[in-house]
Amino acid sequence: MRKRFIVAIIVSLVVVLPMSFVVGAIAVAQRFGIASPLSYRSLDYDVRVVGNGDLEVTQTIDVRMTERKDDNGKVRPWKQLYQQYRLKSSNLTGISDISVKNITEGIDYEESAKSAIPDVYSDSEWNAEQANHWYIAKVNGGATTSYEVGDGEVSLPQGVQGDDEQTVELGWNIPATASADSMRFRIRFTMHDVATAWDDVATFQWEPFGKENQVPIGTVTGTVRFPAGVGKTDSWAWLHTERESTTTRTAGGGLEFTVHDVRSGDYLDLVAAYDVHKTRNIARTRSGDRLDALKHSEDEQRRQWEENKRNAARARLIYWTITLIMGVILCAWAIIAVVSSHLRSRYRGPIEYWRDKPSASPAAAARLIGIVDHGKGGGGGRAPAMSRSNRELTATMLSLAVKKAIAIFPGPASMYYGIDLSEAAPASLSRFVAADPGRRRAAGTTSTIVVMPQSIDRIPNTTQMGLTQSENALLDLLIVISQRVGCPVFDLNQMREACRDWKDGYIELGRFTDACDTEYRRLGASKSVSWQWILSGVLAAVLGFVTLLANAIIGYSAVGLLLGLPALTIGLFCSMTGATHVITRQGQETAGQCLGLKRYMEDFSDFTDRGAADLALWDWYMVYAAAFGISDKVKRELAKAYPEVTDPEWLDRNASDSTFYWDYRADRWRDERYDEPHGTMRVGGVSVGSGPVQAFGGGFHGIGPNAVQNGGGPGFGLGDLGSQLSAGMSDITSTIHEAAPVSSDSGSDWSSSSSGSFSGGGFGGSSGGSGGGSFGGR
Repeated sequence: MRKRFIVAIIVSLVVVLPMSFVVGAIAVAQRFGIASPLSYRSLDYDVRVVGNGDLEVTQTIDVRMTERKDDNGKVRPWKQLYQQYRLKSSNLTGISDISVKNITEGIDYEESAKSAIPDVYSDSEWNAEQANHWYIAKVNGGATTSYEVGDGEVSLPQGVQGDDEQTVELGWNIPATASADSMRFRIRFTMHDVATAWDDVATFQWEPFGKENQVPIGTVTGTVRFPAGVGKTDSWAWLHTERESTTTRTAGGGLEFTVHDVRSGDYLDLVAAYDVHKTRNIARTRSGDRLDALKHSEDEQRRQWEENKRNAARARLIYWTITLIMGVILCAWAIIAVVSSHLRSRYRGPIEYWRDKPSASPAAAARLIGIVDHGKGGGGGRAPAMSRSNRELTATMLSLAVKKAIAIFPGPASMYYGIDLSEAAPASLSRFVAADPGRRRAAGTTSTIVVMPQSIDRIPNTTQMGLTQSENALLDLLIVISQRVGCPVFDLNQMREACRDWKDGYIELGRFTDACDTEYRRLGASKSVSWQWILSGVLAAVLGFVTLLANAIIGYSAVGLLLGLPALTIGLFCSMTGATHVITRQGQETAGQCLGLKRYMEDFSDFTDRGAADLALWDWYMVYAAAFGISDKVKRELAKAYPEVTDPEWLDRNASDSTFYWDYRADRWRDERYDEPHGTMRVGGVSVGSGPVQAFGGGFHGIGPNAVQNGGGPGFGLGDLGSQLSAGMSDITSTIHEAAPVSSDSGSDWSSSSSGSFSGGGFGGSSGGSGGGSFGGR
């Protein structure tokens, strides 16, 4: 049982730890963009809103580039980084005043007279001719390899109206770099005609990056300063993002924002309005007032966003709660089923020792002891199949010998040529063997089985012999084998030869195993309960796995680990550790007899009140010792209690008719000792437990053309864990807060935060503002 618990722990860890590692990797990849070869660790914006409606933008970028390879497996270095923007007459007409600096190297990049395609340059040529330069160009037809290079700026043609677009690319060439964990740049440029002047306010919607951006960003921060004279009371702003964010006002009325965990396809839009009287010469103008309509629009977007988040958060909480309750129920069921199965598989009666034969047949006792005995060598409810079949077969064969249905002698059958073994006196045979050194050596190589005449024609003698169903089935099998050998006297080597090409032998062997099964079922000593802990354990493990996977997919890996990992671990462990059978009420007495007899035989030499009756029962003790798998120990116990059994002369006079006679008598003949497998019974100087089983094709695996091949031998770890856990806990707490109902008295009410005060964080909503930036690298 202890071994099974250790195996269960090892298997559970082997399954759970790699799965946890994979889920953690998914979480880190989702949160920090590790799966992307190019990512921004951080992106900081410092923006000044110019009175004429332009934006002066300064970016500080921390870029991470991982190693990549081409189709031939060769490292393909990074040479060019870029940002693309959309020029539109309705919100951005041009970009100028560009400068690029490599902060890491302290190098100011120079403007390039032309664009360059990285793949046509070798690394050395690129570093010599193109590195440390920047360019601004128009992208023709969406192509990434053909540009119209501007003279330090790009703009829409004069007089363009409507929403005609032109994609432009601001790029900078870096030295050929296989990978870089961090490379920092500062980029400055002016975005023209971003703002629109209305009668009451000037407004703009700036989009630093849009949905087309595929570069993940760890953290985005920004500071926006309005024109001189604009403060908190005459400016309003809203941040549109679907990621966790914070928004605040500076002391001078400016805006500050932080956005975490920007993923591919995310957008960021800043909507702002400020007193139009603090502006000058804005090129784009519209008539009418705009502020009230803008507030109403933003309020509605905020309300809808909060409602959607609230509904999604409530759905997640309901799902998590149901998962938690189901996990607790299934794990409790599995644990209770395992503990209960082991408790109910124990004998709970008063019998400590039992000196008589149990009420179970030897085959049934071999099976029952594997359930009830939880000590050393006990099965704990799940004895190995081969061990149990070995014990059933050995004990049943010895029982046939005790009941005189068969006889077992040491050595090959050829050694007894001319001797009628069905009538021979064991003491005479012993002297016959002992008289010749060759026969003594041969006695330890195999065993001879004699099917007694009364067994071959046993119909009138069945009741007299008192054979059980399993004993009858085994005797039938031995008779069929004797017919294949052609003689009722045969040794184990002859048995193996007879079984070598016996294609239908498994049918005869199956009759014995079926008889053992039927005999045990009729005993009614135990019942199977394995379905309880297997079913509950498997259900708990499946629930844990699904919880891990589902939460990882929706971006809540930390929740998946917290809810799914315990259920998966407990379920796997419990599905492997329960007892398959428990002792029934009617089986308690029989179980007590078997367990008590096993204890009595193991402690036999300690008893001082032994009598002649004990020795008279010793043939049956040897039978049940084989059934219990303690033959070697019992043999030693008998020798300690009765030293005379080691005296050949005493054996010849007093025990020549016993089954254990040949075991002790042959000890004096053997020239060398064999290490016997645990649980075998040596009769005639050889192991009964291994010989017949091997002769039958390696136990209950069937008799067939390959059976003899089974015989032989003598006869008878990722990322920043702290950050990951912190982010995961943030997901959980934010979900709980999002699911809470809105209170009209709350200071964080959406109506107050979306009124333009720029507090309470960002929210999802409209996108597509000025710029629509997308980032990349080549």
